[in-house]
Amino acid sequence: MLRKLFVMLTCAAVVAFAADDPVSVIKKKDGELQTLLKKSSRTAKETERVKTLLNESFDFALLAKKSIAKDAWAAQDAATQEKFVAEFQRMVRNSSAKRLELYRADSTIYEPAKMKGSDEARVTAHLWNKGKESVLEYKMSLVNGNWKAWDLVIDDLSTARNYKDQFSQILKTKSFNELIDVISKKADEAEK
Repeated sequence: MLRKLFVMLTCAAVVAFAADDPVSVIKKKDGELQTLLKKSSRTAKETERVKTLLNESFDFALLAKKSIAKDAWAAQDAATQEKFVAEFQRMVRNSSAKRLELYRADSTIYEPAKMKGSDEARVTAHLWNKGKESVLEYKMSLVNGNWKAWDLVIDDLSTARNYKDQFSQILKTKSFNELIDVISKKADEAEK
């Protein structure tokens, strides 16, 4: 009996501590990212590290899904959805690595995470650069024991909502496969 109780408590402790706190996850990634952004020029290896940090921080599958109207997403087969996610991830990863210069910070203050259940969180960060404040809100989910952002709201502008609006406009005149082609071309352009 005592042995069963010990095993249950050990399992509960492993589950409880499997994932870091969402704020500490953001702080760690942001710290390394800010160090890279403060360099006047980056090597190809450092630029690749920025892209890797983005990959590790975001749940691109969920962001991609939330960037498409529910009915348009549901109408696609699994292979088409996977292709969309792959090209979407490549586009965001490549274009974000170039645009991150805008988010350099002299200092950052993080609010405690606002939890929704045990697997959803919102983390708000206040960034100051040259006296100007920007507010970033990370909408996060627990994915395989790791906290990943699926949306980034910058000064009240949602990344997911922005993509959804753009993709909805494209889908009014083009097919889903044509949308994938558009995203693929943007990913190629941003890679240069």
